[in-house]
Amino acid sequence: NVKLGGLGPDYEAIKEKVKKLKLQKEYSRQIKEYNMRNITVVQRSPAKPQVSSVSRQKALEYAKKIPRPKTFLTKQSEQEVKGVLPQAPAGTSLPPVPSLESLWSRHEKEKELVAAFKALHIL
Repeated sequence: NVKLGGLGPDYEAIKEKVKKLKLQKEYSRQIKEYNMRNITVVQRSPAKPQVSSVSRQKALEYAKKIPRPKTFLTKQSEQEVKGVLPQAPAGTSLPPVPSLESLWSRHEKEKELVAAFKALHIL
């Protein structure tokens, strides 16, 4: 007697699985209740020794004694900030900043070059 699979759901197998799940849940509930009744509260070790608070106090006192770094920039008005250009340190040699007119003329030349390339359909 071999039962082959049918086209529809196998209600008997589903009922067996549901029954098995209910038994598992009931068993786990009983174990949980048993454990809740019989577990004694475990004594925890003392949280942290007071030494850490002493060392923290020492660290805070040390931090108060350390000199703070001096800030070079003081609060300046917005007008002063806008008027002052950044300066390079004396020991470094940076190329001079080109003027606005020279940058504008360079921009116009490059625009003409790009227009020429577009006319030739290169870009």
